[in-house]
Amino acid sequence: MKSTKLALFGLLAAGAAFGADVIVIPGDPPGQGFNDPTPATPVGGNPGTTVGQQALNVFQRAANIWGQKLVSKQPILIISFFTPLSCNATSGVLGAAGANWYFANLPAANGGQELVPNTWYPAALAEKLTRVDATTEADPTDAFEIFSLFNSQLGQPGCLTGNGWYYGLDNNEPANRIDLLAVVLHEFGHGLGFSLGVTSANTGARNVFPAIWEYNMLDTATGKKWIDMTNAERAASARRDGALVWTGKQVTNTIPSVLDFQITIDTSTLRVPAQQSTLGPPLESRPRGTLVAPNDGGGVSLLDGCEPFPAAANIAGNFVLVSRGTCTFLQKALNAQNAGAAAVIIANNAAGVLNIGGTNPAVVIPILGITQADGAALRASAPLDARLGRDPLTRIGTTGGYARLYAPTTFAGGSSVSHWDTSLAPNMLMEPFSTPSIGSRVQNPADLSVNLLKDIGW
Repeated sequence: MKSTKLALFGLLAAGAAFGADVIVIPGDPPGQGFNDPTPATPVGGNPGTTVGQQALNVFQRAANIWGQKLVSKQPILIISFFTPLSCNATSGVLGAAGANWYFANLPAANGGQELVPNTWYPAALAEKLTRVDATTEADPTDAFEIFSLFNSQLGQPGCLTGNGWYYGLDNNEPANRIDLLAVVLHEFGHGLGFSLGVTSANTGARNVFPAIWEYNMLDTATGKKWIDMTNAERAASARRDGALVWTGKQVTNTIPSVLDFQITIDTSTLRVPAQQSTLGPPLESRPRGTLVAPNDGGGVSLLDGCEPFPAAANIAGNFVLVSRGTCTFLQKALNAQNAGAAAVIIANNAAGVLNIGGTNPAVVIPILGITQADGAALRASAPLDARLGRDPLTRIGTTGGYARLYAPTTFAGGSSVSHWDTSLAPNMLMEPFSTPSIGSRVQNPADLSVNLLKDIGW
């Protein structure tokens, strides 16, 4: 059977015996992007003396890190552009990458492995398995396995003003900089195959064949895998928060050495899952106390903890429940802490368990995030005796023992399905949002992302 090929670009030399040759090919014109001659001071182990050279050094370091984690006898070429992308003063696109080609029914060369019939594979994986240079055969003028774009305007006036890229290689970016290496590692991961690919996550529709991802995606609410669903069932599953999971053996077997135990808030009638925030210290034991939901000093809402609590609020020594919104998490934490709280529980104002990032040495009590519904249930029963602790039988970010994929109730184009869920802890490289705690490492078993790639054939 002749191979079937599909060119696709999605937003967001023979290899050694161990590893893969991942090579960045700059695509920018002279004087722009990777060829930007603007002088730059070496920083964080990056010896480049121009902005363009520093950017290229970061991209190749990311390529080298992935190459050390994967095995392929085919080179993986990444055409990359460091160019202006959509952004404004407060938000913007950092970067995007995807497989430049997808292949199905590609015959294997001598020593290669046959692909699952009638199934789409990203180019780099298809070539690794079959040992065929399929991209060159498909189009010698477009023989790249991965296509990538990254925003060269970040931090300039009108584009996330006040921020900017950190070009260091040491994961030591200052507070007003975004670690370019971590973002490039994430996007290259999509290009290598951490993506649903040609099947639409929004509508569930396929481009003739299913994607290799669909064999390991399970909806725990229906008990069906995506490979066995209709278009409508897949579309519904993509919006079933907490129920869409990855069942691949490599990931599942690694969960115990990667994910933390689930934190719960236990009362006589409720067991509420919670997310530990990096804003405060970790729970050291299983503290027990009274959970209260007091009114604060006024403002937009009496429930948000954004104003100092009055003396009559009965907070000293207790666990304080407040609602998300109006002010920063730090302000809520400090108001409760200053009133003597033993811990702060913040209920989300949208679907899903609230994941609270950031760090601040001024916060010395634990901060937990919970769902909006669980917050309402606790508030309705407060005050009540409660215990905070870790469930030794459940890993955080899992359902039925499997790691969750990102499937918010409101579909998020470019993010839904093709990322780990934000409830996983510690944070994973391939989550939909960049956080400082992810860092610029792709390490097994400290991250499940490499294991997912192994589940699809890497």
